[in-house]
Amino acid sequence: MIASINERPMCPVCKHRMDLARISPGNRGFEERTFECSTCGRTELARFAVDPMKTDAIGWLAGELKPPR
Repeated sequence: MIASINERPMCPVCKHRMDLARISPGNRGFEERTFECSTCGRTELARFAVDPMKTDAIGWLAGELKPPR
């Protein structure tokens, strides 16, 4: 399942909104988010596309590390 990054899915069993339980790295350019239903306990795994320019991976650009001259 590939979903929008702001989307919290509805539980397919009880139709309540699921809560974000865990975020894990996925394949390059994606992260995997595990959602859990607090009503019935069902879990769902969703893949989200990640913008590499909005992650902490570019933190070195603002730090003291500089490319060689």
